[in-house]
Amino acid sequence: MRRIIVDASVVLAGLFKDGTVRDVLLNSDDVDFVAPKYVASEIERRIPEVVFRTKKPEATIRAVLEDLLSAIELVPAEAYSGSIARALRLSKREDAEGDEDYIALALALDSPIWTLDKDFDRVRGIITLRTADVDRG
Repeated sequence: MRRIIVDASVVLAGLFKDGTVRDVLLNSDDVDFVAPKYVASEIERRIPEVVFRTKKPEATIRAVLEDLLSAIELVPAEAYSGSIARALRLSKREDAEGDEDYIALALALDSPIWTLDKDFDRVRGIITLRTADVDRG
């Protein structure tokens, strides 16, 4: 089974639209999706924006978020703490600051990052996937 790190941009895309991203997250039986545990609080802070932009009730957005997060294993920082120093160096060097936890998790698990954010593309040693890459299997 493939293991893929999921960036917050992917979860947000799944909240904004009932489309391919949401379908892949909820229906991929051959992939283990993982993310830093803090992704839940990162997305939580964006709920008002999602409600405003989608014009959907907050309860609906929260229900979708719960479904999306249930498809992702949330990994505590302690699990990838051994990779954080290297991730900090890489993110600083490549101007991807703020993404250290995703990079550290990718390094620790030797797994690609599914993202819609181009910042990760500059980070050497990290493989990034787009939705089409994940959807194709």
